[in-house]
Amino acid sequence: MTIRQSALFALVLGSFGLVALSGCSAGNPNMSAAEDAMEQESYDRALANVDSAIAQDSANAQAYAMKARILRQMADSTAPPEEYKQRYRQAREAEEKAIEFDPGRRSDVKNQRELAFIQEFQKGADAFNRAQQSSQKSDYLRAAAYFGAAGAIQPDSTGPIRNEAFARLQAARLEGGDQGMQEMSSVIPILERYLEKEAEPTKDVYNILAQLYRQNDQSEKALEVTERALDDLSNRPTHFRVQGTRGLSYTGTIETGGSSRQVEGTTPDRIELSTSDGMVSGAFQKQDGGRKQTKGRLQVGLYTQGTQVANSQTTALEEITISEDLSSVTPLAELQNQRLSALNNLGNTEEAMQAYREQIENNPENARYRYNYGSLLLNSDRYDEAIEQLAEAVELDADDPKKQYNLGAAYLNKGVVLQDSLVSVRDSVMAQNRKPTQEEAQTIKNLDEQRLQFFQNAIPPLERARQLAGPNGQYRQNACSALLQAYVQTEQTDKAEGVKQCASAGTGGGSSTN
Repeated sequence: MTIRQSALFALVLGSFGLVALSGCSAGNPNMSAAEDAMEQESYDRALANVDSAIAQDSANAQAYAMKARILRQMADSTAPPEEYKQRYRQAREAEEKAIEFDPGRRSDVKNQRELAFIQEFQKGADAFNRAQQSSQKSDYLRAAAYFGAAGAIQPDSTGPIRNEAFARLQAARLEGGDQGMQEMSSVIPILERYLEKEAEPTKDVYNILAQLYRQNDQSEKALEVTERALDDLSNRPTHFRVQGTRGLSYTGTIETGGSSRQVEGTTPDRIELSTSDGMVSGAFQKQDGGRKQTKGRLQVGLYTQGTQVANSQTTALEEITISEDLSSVTPLAELQNQRLSALNNLGNTEEAMQAYREQIENNPENARYRYNYGSLLLNSDRYDEAIEQLAEAVELDADDPKKQYNLGAAYLNKGVVLQDSLVSVRDSVMAQNRKPTQEEAQTIKNLDEQRLQFFQNAIPPLERARQLAGPNGQYRQNACSALLQAYVQTEQTDKAEGVKQCASAGTGGGSSTN
């Protein structure tokens, strides 16, 4: 993800420094000492001196203002990423004290914060983009520190909070293992704070937070956030968002539901539509208004249910055309799946199954819905229904080892059930020390043929699952163990011997839902 930067950030960064709050320090030796220490970049000594000045006069607004300067310079010059945001938070607290004791400073502090916010946000964007190139955890952590500082400067701004969370998630993914999982968990409070403050949270934040909740065995919270997300996003109006060079004039034609209308305006702009279904088309063009218009960039995106479903841009005077059949897009499918998985994790199996059935009716080509529904049926020993759903899932997505394995497991478990029934009939006849009746003999024959067929049907998807899993894949041993059982039952001795070593640590017959 390349963090998009506004034209404002790109324009102003680098030309501003932080405005120092001025004042005479000659009357207090500690303040003078702090100034001298700052000039020598001895920030710990400067901080100690200014704290001494505050201890002597707790209402010393000038000392608090200087403390804020020192803390920011400490962050910029010496602070490691894990301390950077904290220094900026402490600087803001010091500024609030300065304003409390000298309200006349409010305007200067406000201006200073605006400049500092721009600077830190831009540094975060630059660091994040460098991290994408380097794939170094330290670069992502540095980006997170800058975004954290911007959030500390302007606590009500949600952009830095979101970007800090994403930078920390990327760093955690690079770490991997248990440590990486622990670092991912530490992002949860940051995303929760974003949801508290943002009026229109992005879909990706909802989705990531639900995943993190589930990974940390907090399925109730996952269910809560997905239901909130689905309610929020499904009620957002479909709209065109017109962006690009700020103040650029544009004209356009929008067609929805068989009607057409003309639009015009300047960027940035938002054009809400009266429909969220069916075909939507839009044609947009920059107005030919001289050099600025010729050089400017026009970008148009189509959004429905909080999701961008189409996007185009131009720097020329050519027309941008966007056309999309909204009835064919399912922007909330992944969140629906998160909700259903949370229901399942909470043991609400019947409710989850009903919800999956409804989703499959609306989205019959969704392989993930069919896989998860089939896996629930498999875990509930409803093997015939599980086979039907999992076979469809494999048909839609043949290269997923999980889907292939669970289909094989469903066939195998059905074969085991039939084998148990076969043994039960035989044992009943033997217990009576007699020959089976003609009807019993036919039942035994039918059961034997059926169970053999199910064991044979299990083999192709299990072999495919083993192949797709690779030499060290998660499903390889389970697939081998299940294959061993299927080969033995179908009397394929050589093949059974071939998978024994691979199956030695496996536990066939299971299923997996995700």
